[in-house]
Amino acid sequence: MYTFAVILLLGLAVMAVVMLFDRFLRIADEIMMAVAILLGIGTAWLADFNMFAEWGFLLREEWIGITLTGVILGGVAYLMHELVGLIAGVHRRFVDEAVEFEKVHDLRRAA
Repeated sequence: MYTFAVILLLGLAVMAVVMLFDRFLRIADEIMMAVAILLGIGTAWLADFNMFAEWGFLLREEWIGITLTGVILGGVAYLMHELVGLIAGVHRRFVDEAVEFEKVHDLRRAA
């Protein structure tokens, strides 16, 4: 169970870094997915984290497990990025900022 929590938290960290890249570099969605996977692989190697070994799965080489863990981290980061976008879209759908601004400042329609 702790391994799953570590995967989610590391995926959240990778998502934050990818969102920073997206904010300042305006990268395309396809490239953002590749950046997320590469950052996930780098994070897994940096942390020396192999989720397959944590769950008791035997792999032929340890580097395969670490690399696949990084790919999964990148996928989790991309999934979380899309979920944040979905939640933000739903929030914008139900909370119209223009209507709220008009109510607060007592504005009327021009036409």
